[in-house]
Amino acid sequence: MIRFFEASRKRGGRRQCMYKNKIPFTLLLWLAALLIPVIPGTLFSQQNDLPPVEATQSPIPESQATPTESISLKINLPATRLDLYVNGKLEQSYPVAIGMPKYPTPIRDFAISHINWNPWWLPPDSPWAEGAEKTPPGPRNPLGPVKLIMENGIRIHGTNAPSSIGRAASHACLRMRGDDIVELAWRIQQAYSLKRDAELKETYRKNRRSTYWVNLFETVPVSMSYTLVERQGDKLLIHPDRYGRGGLEKELQAVLADHPQISINKALLKKVKEARRKGTAEVSLAELTEWSQGEAPANGITSAENQAGGPHL
Repeated sequence: MIRFFEASRKRGGRRQCMYKNKIPFTLLLWLAALLIPVIPGTLFSQQNDLPPVEATQSPIPESQATPTESISLKINLPATRLDLYVNGKLEQSYPVAIGMPKYPTPIRDFAISHINWNPWWLPPDSPWAEGAEKTPPGPRNPLGPVKLIMENGIRIHGTNAPSSIGRAASHACLRMRGDDIVELAWRIQQAYSLKRDAELKETYRKNRRSTYWVNLFETVPVSMSYTLVERQGDKLLIHPDRYGRGGLEKELQAVLADHPQISINKALLKKVKEARRKGTAEVSLAELTEWSQGEAPANGITSAENQAGGPHL
């Protein structure tokens, strides 16, 4: 046993405490830390990007811990849009920010395992974060009010830079507006955990400096796709090629296969690229038909007329 001091010496007629074995102050702090339990909401658990052990344990047997609804998320990166599906039906769509070209969001499937309310931001082991300081929960936190935990360090979270929404602006994670990510996270939590009391949501909001972990009964599937052209009835949504992957012409041909009167020619492609220059363009099939007829070959006959066997007189 280490004896910290003894009070047996006298100096000048007074009993004086003397350290017999000096222990560094930092070692004392380290020993004290070992005696403090890690509890969700404490300083120690706040600084971990992954949940503490307590948050990974279901409070009821797995056989009984089943979601009340089936939820899945589908994210089209060029559209900077997240679609929420409940029981196979589209319930809501949200705008998001995706990874910038230098740090693209991976195009693959993910799964949400935990929800972290009022998260800490910890600088990742990446050159762009070199020298950055960890940030506690609060208004200045770049993760906003909540983050959804997925594998490989990819997260869906809020932001303190709402102007970035709708752009390729992040370092691979997906950003959402504060109100949107709170709505989405709470929707998932109600269906995939026992923490459904509305008072909890208010607790998270009021205690912005405290972090809370929520374990999900099952993982929520998240699908990332890269689709430049989407068909909605008699119109197309044409999205910017944010990562320069190409393939616009092939996608147009596939989507318009049932409209042979629309020729995918240079004139149409030029118009389409101009339309989507500033963001997603909504173009009607009638407009596309006009655009495809705007290309005049050397003989003066348009592509549409060529298909019909000559000029319309």
